[in-house]
Amino acid sequence: MLNRRKNKSTLRAQSVVEFALVLPVLLLIIMGIVEFGRIFMTQQIVVNASREGARTGVLPSSTTSDVQAIVLNFLTSGGLSGPTSVQTTNVGQSVPAGSATSVNVQYTLSLLSGTIIPGLGDTINLSHTTVMRHE
Repeated sequence: MLNRRKNKSTLRAQSVVEFALVLPVLLLIIMGIVEFGRIFMTQQIVVNASREGARTGVLPSSTTSDVQAIVLNFLTSGGLSGPTSVQTTNVGQSVPAGSATSVNVQYTLSLLSGTIIPGLGDTINLSHTTVMRHE
């Protein structure tokens, strides 16, 4: 009878040690999944903001400040704030119909995990360029 109790406590201790060895790996995997999901979501918001800016930029009555306001409004409504760069070409009334209008949006995303995950830094730069024909 004494032998059985010793085996149960030994098994429990073994389970605790195994869990302590596996827990850091599981947490690292979960943090990687969360970070990848945030990066993917943010990239989609940047792509859509660039697309909305290009849509505004191809209108004959639009200006560069209109495009930047639309892009920043879209980023803010998507929950993104912080360092953003919006670059436009061929926007306005003087652009001939059929020429390309491009909007480049660059966003710097601060990562939650920081330097815990090897290979990732504190921030990651996301960008997208959309090109549409001017109306």
